[in-house]
Amino acid sequence: MTETRKTFLFVGATLIVLAVAWWVRYVPPAGDVGDMRGKVLFPSFSNALDAASLEITEYDPNSVGIKTFKVAQVNNRWSIPSHDNYPADAKDHLAQAATSLIGLTVLDVAASSPTQEELAMFGVVTPDPDKTTLGTRGIGKRVIMRDAGDRVLVDIILGNKLKDDPQLRYVRVSGQDPVYVVKLSDDKLSSNFGDWIEKDLLKLNPWDVKDVQLHDYSFDSLTSGIEPRSQIVLKYDDLGNPRWSLSQDLAFDPQSMSWKPRSLADDEELDTAKLDALRTAVDDLKIVDVRKKPEGLSASLSSDGSFATNQEALADLQRAGFFATSAGQFYRIFPPLGSRKIDMNGVEIISSEGEIRVGMKDGVRYLLRFGRILEGQGGDAESGSDQNVNRFLLVTAEFDPQLIPEPELEPLPDLPPEQAAPSEPQAGETQNTAPDNATAQADETGESKADEGQDGSQAEKPAGEAAEKKAEDVKAERERIEKENQRKRDEYQEKLKKGEERVKELNARFAEWYYIISDEVYRKIRLSRQDIVKKKEATPPASGTPSENGGATPEETPAEKESQPAAEDSSANETQSPPPAAESTESQNGKMRAPEPPSEGASPGGTDSPPSEGGRDESGGASQTPGSADTQGDTTPGEASVP
Repeated sequence: MTETRKTFLFVGATLIVLAVAWWVRYVPPAGDVGDMRGKVLFPSFSNALDAASLEITEYDPNSVGIKTFKVAQVNNRWSIPSHDNYPADAKDHLAQAATSLIGLTVLDVAASSPTQEELAMFGVVTPDPDKTTLGTRGIGKRVIMRDAGDRVLVDIILGNKLKDDPQLRYVRVSGQDPVYVVKLSDDKLSSNFGDWIEKDLLKLNPWDVKDVQLHDYSFDSLTSGIEPRSQIVLKYDDLGNPRWSLSQDLAFDPQSMSWKPRSLADDEELDTAKLDALRTAVDDLKIVDVRKKPEGLSASLSSDGSFATNQEALADLQRAGFFATSAGQFYRIFPPLGSRKIDMNGVEIISSEGEIRVGMKDGVRYLLRFGRILEGQGGDAESGSDQNVNRFLLVTAEFDPQLIPEPELEPLPDLPPEQAAPSEPQAGETQNTAPDNATAQADETGESKADEGQDGSQAEKPAGEAAEKKAEDVKAERERIEKENQRKRDEYQEKLKKGEERVKELNARFAEWYYIISDEVYRKIRLSRQDIVKKKEATPPASGTPSENGGATPEETPAEKESQPAAEDSSANETQSPPPAAESTESQNGKMRAPEPPSEGASPGGTDSPPSEGGRDESGGASQTPGSADTQGDTTPGEASVP
């Protein structure tokens, strides 16, 4: 091959590459300025389904710089490449965004050859990260749409809205000078991450919430010290009244290094409004961003400790505010709740700002662990002065079979004893061996006995048939009950199986990501005891309260005087009984109370002596019955014991 031929081949290849590059970066011509009024800016873009990607570049006041957001199909799945290919809910959204740009018609020409000052005034300055400085004004929003072949369909810079008509705005085709006026809404042209993702992160039904565990603690990475404060378990019953109840309330005592049970005071009650807001916030958990976890972090961190040897993974966890520790050490401080499987030789995660666990009726328990404030965020996290403060959130799921109630099986009825034949003697009986005179007497009355025997045999026949029918009915009922009980067992096993599969599915979804939540969401779901307990509202005394003189009226009839002792007993009983609201709160809360000293006038030995009539003991004090508020509430296996 001659040198000349080589040169021609090289030049030809170069021209082909340039042609391809021009085609990829091609922007449909806008035509002459004088001809553009009433014409479409991008006439070749007519089908919204041709749009396969969207890229938006604009100024971000939070980061004080230019940010780029992109959504596209990656490996046949809608993803957000600008956010580590996080799954996007973009098919319909992108089609709507594309539709807003199809047929975009020029209404007027604002400037044919604008100056830099005019570009800033119209808000159509190109958002270029290499040329934009802190003092650059009038930066616009650049929108680029491409098809599946990466060919540019639209490349436009959106500017300010017109003051007289907010439906109109200034726009400029990238790479061209003229500034046009068009009618355009950019609602679907959003670079907000939350607008392009699945809104239902946890995919839970708020009415299926069964309990909420609040683990209030903090971890200081500098001193490697953990500060436990409280462990609270709240039961939720969507059909109950009230729906929320306090099942466990433990406070950590730093002096004895142990958990102490406590209860609501007489003037305290649960703040159900705060608890309802927590349930709603968990259901509608809004994330503002994501960060991808490094390789080595498993879907369920507590079930696989292999990442503990990966220093890169551990360092990444710590930067987000999560720290690996021995499961044995962790559960020595925080006694496990429920009946989930725990490997004490495994690894657990300590969060810098505690955690909550939400149990569902299907056996799934969501673990929400709260990490550090995102680096680069300003504001005072303690005072909540900056609404732009964001925080890391680690989400996992685990299966707790205790959340699924075991089936209530119906007992089987007893089979009736088999009836012996009339001709056979019963056990312990002997044949009749009467003397001859008895036989002669029987002969004299033989005719009457025969008649009676005939009547007896006729009576025994229906009785035997009835007994046989009853036995068959009992057997049939037993078979029905056995089938129904087996159906309940199979249904229960199916629920357990579905719950375990659901946990695997959720953990696969949460596996790769740290989630970023706003401080507003954080403060709704990360609650402490002082957040969920409030003072009872004062209620006015009921009308007709007895006066200080014992309730006696100035004039009493003999009948009234005669019935006065009974009335006094009734009044005293009502006065010394706990107020209805307090009694209801304690019984509904199911809380565990610490042992209290016996009240004045109580008999030695507590409740050993039987109460007198009217529910009162002989000394006049209110009697105590088993199952009162002094008994321990719902304590599941593995919970801290009451000292």
